[in-house]
Order: sequence, then C-alpha cells, then structure tokens
Amino acid sequence: MHIRKSYFLSNTVPEKYKTEFENLRKTIFEVAGNIPKWGDYLPTRWIVLEKEIDRQIAEKKELVIPYEEAKQLANMSSFPISEIESELDSFLKYEHEIGNLIFFDDIKNYIILEPKWLVDIFKCFVSPLQFQEHFVEMTEWKKLESTGILPDSLIKKLFKKVPGFDSVKHTQFALQVMEKFDIIVKPTTLKGNEEYYMPCMINASGFEILTKTFNVQSKNCSRTSWFCLEFNFLPPSFFNHVLVTFCQKYVLCTDEDQRLQLYRGMGIFNLEKNGCQKLVACLSENSIAVQVWKYHNEEQYICNTNYSTIREYLINTVHLLQRRYKINIHYKCFLKCPDGKYYKTAGKVSCDEACDNYFCPEHGTTHSLEEIRKIWFQEGKEENTGQSKFIFYTDI
Repeated sequence: MHIRKSYFLSNTVPEKYKTEFENLRKTIFEVAGNIPKWGDYLPTRWIVLEKEIDRQIAEKKELVIPYEEAKQLANMSSFPISEIESELDSFLKYEHEIGNLIFFDDIKNYIILEPKWLVDIFKCFVSPLQFQEHFVEMTEWKKLESTGILPDSLIKKLFKKVPGFDSVKHTQFALQVMEKFDIIVKPTTLKGNEEYYMPCMINASGFEILTKTFNVQSKNCSRTSWFCLEFNFLPPSFFNHVLVTFCQKYVLCTDEDQRLQLYRGMGIFNLEKNGCQKLVACLSENSIAVQVWKYHNEEQYICNTNYSTIREYLINTVHLLQRRYKINIHYKCFLKCPDGKYYKTAGKVSCDEACDNYFCPEHGTTHSLEEIRKIWFQEGKEENTGQSKFIFYTDI
C-alpha cells in the first residue's frame, strides 16, 4: 500500500509550481482520508493529554503508568471532573485504536504507553530456544516443557529480563494480559487450580501413546466418530486459543500420576465427574478434530449419546476468535470414522455429503454416513456446518 505518485517541485520558487503543489495537497488529503479515525471531531483537551503522555515517555522514560496517574494527568488537562473517568476511558480507547498506546478496558489498572513493553513481556515466555539459553537448564523450565506448569519462581526470573519492569507493581497486570491473550491459563480441574499453565510451551505427545495410557483400544471403551474443522490456513496460535477456551469450560482429566492431560496441540477433558466420558481435542496441520471416549461395562455397548452441543461450542468458539482477533480464515466441516487417524486426510467425508454409505480408503471398507453423523447433529434440526445449511432426519 505504498504511495506511488511522484511530484517534482521546488519550494525555493513555489510560484512556478502552483499546479504541482495543489496536486500534492489533494493527494495528501485523499490518502489521509482513508486513514481510520481521520476527520473525527475530538475535544482539544485530548491533544493536551496526548502531549502530556508523550512527555512522560520522553522525560521519565516510563513505558507503563497506573490508571490513577492517568486520571491525574487528565485532571491537569482540564477534563471535566464530573465525567473524568468516562472521558478518560474514551480517550484511551481512541488512542488504543490508532496505535498510540495499549489500553484494555477489562484490565484498566495500568496503561501501556509503549507497545515494546508488551512485546518484551511476551518475548520472555514465548521465544525460540536459543533465546532461552539462561533457563534451559533450570528445573522450573524443564517442568514447564514437560507439564506446562508455570511456577511463580520461574515467572519472577523471566520478568527480570524486561527493562523497567517493577515486579511488585507490574507482575499481576502482566499475567492478566497474557491470560487475556490465551498465552497462559488456569485450567478448570475437579480439585481447583491456582497454577498457571502455558500450553504452547509443552512438549508434544503422540496420540497413540495417549490412547494406550487411557486404554482406548479396549472393548469397554466406545469412540465416537471424529468431527473435524479443516481450515484453508490454521496458525498454531489460533488452535492454542481454542484449547485454552476448552480448558476454561471443561475439566482437564489426569493420568495415574495426576498429570493434567494438556499437551502442545492436544487436550483431554472429562465430561463427567466420574470420568467415564472424555473429550479429546487435537490439532493436525490445518485441522481441529474432536472425539469422545465413553467407558462402560458392556462389551457390545452402542453409543447413542448426542454431542451436538460440543460441536456447536467448537464452532461458536472459532467464530468468536475470528471476530476478536480479526482473523479471516475459512474452514469446512468433515467427519471421520471412530478408528480413523484424525491427522490423515484420507477417509474424511463432508458433513453435507448426500449419501447412505461411503468408502473409507484408510480401512478399505464402507461406513454408514448416518451412523457417524448422528453423534454430532441433532435429529430433525436445521444445522449450520459453516458452509451451508441442511436438515438431518432419521426414521422414527
């Protein structure tokens, strides 16, 4: 989007270039008119406060200030006392939108005057291994990579890398910001949990290893079909947002060593307190896939439970994240048979497919489309699959 027009003129003899100056003036106004917020009518006192904030950065070298200090600066800038907080919030939201500072209305105890401060915060925790050479040998860092737990001792050491960071004042605010952006999370657990977890830094684990851990191949475990969202492009960070959202809604299950089943690109959740129904959410290249494992006593058990609410929650979460982060990525909905490998393209069938059976190249046999679809869609209800709508009925 660079400006490509060129004008040749001289300000030493402007009378000779009146036309060129006029054309340049018009071009500047045309370009400026396309800038968001251009031409908005704003109070003059906002300019005074903006200059006061610039002075704070230049003279005091402050990169982040408390909200209460901003209120004092607003008072000095002649903001009306009766409406000082509401107008200050409007000013800060405006400055946030045009990129002059960073302000979160739901975490307003501090205002970030210089975006680099926030970048340094994120960089402390999420960065390539070569930039973490001082921490790779630490016990806390190894624990983070193996379990995802982010202990307080490691948090304090990492924050020391941020110039001008006041551990007493800024720690809680920085953690709230990282929680807001789904970089860290306090997972929902049966016993309650006060520790932060960092899913993006956990070592990956093979899906087959986890199925052995939970004895998924036994006759007393029924697996639903896979419900998959296949994107034209899926950043790993986007799935991390989805996974963190699942951690806040569903209870993470544990293995025999009481380790929470949270991994990079994968999470296993209990749908019931007794642990007999488990939800697994997985990432594979450009796809998100979910499946339910149901444990029972009968060897010939047939799962007739409908899990359309999980499918709807996944799709609604994706739409919410698309709006929140203004990410325009498209997806299609697919299904796979229960024993299929979620990370393989072969064997996927569209949710809108109009057929009774389909051939599964992964197993060399046919599957009933109705059987694998009814798990995820309510009978007789119009469903939105993300691409088109259809009505799914079964004979009663």
